[in-house]
Amino acid sequence: MLNNRQIQILTEGISKASDILLGYYHKKDLVTTLKEDNSPVTEADLASNHYITELLEREFPGIPVISEENPKQAWSVRKTWDCCWILDPLDGTREFLARNDEFAINLALVHKNQPVVGLISIPAKGLLYLGIKDEGSWSLQNGVRIPLPLHQTIPADQEITALMSRSHTEPDEHRYLKSLEDKGYNVIIRPAGSSYKHVLLAEGSAHLYAKFGVCWEWDTAPGQLIIEEAGGRVIRIDNQKPLTYNKESFANPGFIMWAPGVTQSL
Repeated sequence: MLNNRQIQILTEGISKASDILLGYYHKKDLVTTLKEDNSPVTEADLASNHYITELLEREFPGIPVISEENPKQAWSVRKTWDCCWILDPLDGTREFLARNDEFAINLALVHKNQPVVGLISIPAKGLLYLGIKDEGSWSLQNGVRIPLPLHQTIPADQEITALMSRSHTEPDEHRYLKSLEDKGYNVIIRPAGSSYKHVLLAEGSAHLYAKFGVCWEWDTAPGQLIIEEAGGRVIRIDNQKPLTYNKESFANPGFIMWAPGVTQSL
């Protein structure tokens, strides 16, 4: 586990990377290309990635970094790692390009396939969140830790706020929410981008988020920890177990994120 000074290094580093992204946010001639999977990557992604990767390698030597924007080590090498960082230097590039303020930076320290430290920044909203395994999760406001959740999340009057991705939705996700309506719940769908969805759940601003389509380890690692430490749960749809990380494939199976106070009986 990290000490207080190391946590401070991380929070200050993520804040600096957030400023780097904001420096590109309204740039009119932003350089954007398409990756092999046809997802966009911008010069902002790469600048944030360079800064954070360099910071981690300097301040935490010996802990390898898995970043969405870096070449990946072979599984034969990665499976020997006890600890690693998992980084998305700009989660929600489409939200960044749409200028809707719902993009993020995701960073997690993973130990034995589970996140033990997680940070999420929502730069355009000035929000920063921290989770530490077995200690709690917080919204960081002017250097002060505000414990999560911030709001009561037990559904009242059969009304459920369900988060859904702004940019990536699947028919199965709509069918799942329809099944809740069939049980008598009034389901209010709230679109949101990137891991902003995860911190909304940890805050208690929504009840659940179901993801049936493609999603990657760097999309969920810090959010899972922040939600769990707030009292919520993140479970695979197929076996009801938590997500794991630094797998042979970086793709997550389908999962549901539950806010604190919400039961799986939904």
